[in-house]
Amino acid sequence: MTDLFGSEPLEQKDAFEKLYAVYVLYFDEEKGHIPLIIYPLDLEKLKDNKRFMRPIKYHSIWFMPVEEQAALDHIDLEYHRYIFFGKKFLTKSKREKRRAGLVEETPETIVIIVSLPSDIAIFGDEYIRLMTKEIKEKFDDKLFKIIESEIAKEQIVKTNQIKEVIKEGTKIKKDLSDLIAILSKEYFSNAIKRSDTTSIKQQKALSYLSLKGIDVSHLNSSSEDTFSKIKIFDVGQKNKEPLKIEKPNWIFNVNVAEDSQELEILVLNNFDKEFNNLSVKITHVKEFFEQEIMNQTIDVWYPKEELVFISPIIPYIKEYFFFIFNAKNEQLISKRINVNI
Repeated sequence: MTDLFGSEPLEQKDAFEKLYAVYVLYFDEEKGHIPLIIYPLDLEKLKDNKRFMRPIKYHSIWFMPVEEQAALDHIDLEYHRYIFFGKKFLTKSKREKRRAGLVEETPETIVIIVSLPSDIAIFGDEYIRLMTKEIKEKFDDKLFKIIESEIAKEQIVKTNQIKEVIKEGTKIKKDLSDLIAILSKEYFSNAIKRSDTTSIKQQKALSYLSLKGIDVSHLNSSSEDTFSKIKIFDVGQKNKEPLKIEKPNWIFNVNVAEDSQELEILVLNNFDKEFNNLSVKITHVKEFFEQEIMNQTIDVWYPKEELVFISPIIPYIKEYFFFIFNAKNEQLISKRINVNI
């Protein structure tokens, strides 16, 4: 698959369009999977590109009945550093079908697929839901006219009636592309504004957006809830207090049990106070996705009390992350653990 998004910084006016691709496809009774729109890319250049269309053609969404798929949020496919989020639904039709046994009213099978780089896949769930909902609501009784128009373009001899069908379908297709553009711009603008910078997944996504030239500076403001907790030293500031060595607030120890393939993590509360309603998580990252191994709640952690957490070691995963959050979801402990056994 070609690299849709490139690696160079992007001008802000084009930045959001470089993040995503939205495919609107239907199942043709003669030819199979046919794309109607690949926004914002060039449909005519790409629809017959087998390498580019490979993840679309073999996406599992096509092979799952609408009834079974309807119970799921969406069906996803990961391919070459991209995630393809797919949703299938039936829509109204009044066009003459080209296969025996089908009538004009036989519903059209429509598939919506949105692709995002794996680094920002966290935005995909809501994005595919929004896109599917709006397209269904606004174009449910019009999509078949786009299909009818595309089929009519194949006719060698085009009568005035056929030309009118093509004209109407082309107009609806333009309206659909405009809707996709508006929804996408609004969605990504709002999603970035309300990003939770305490989430590791969203931190990775925001880092990716920043590298791509997207403005996320509002998340690096001087407010307490900032994207980066790292402060750069101000050489103009003088230390008013004498420096002193403080005892560590947490004492942390890790043991790898080779026989049982487990991590044993010991943490000592070296404060002189207790903590309540803590959340303890152990995760690992595989291909930019954070996977949770353990999520545990601690009601009370007393001063000088040791807590031991045991977690399985996942085959071929050598790097783990240990977190403790307080009741306000503020991070108290963050430790990276490397395992070599």
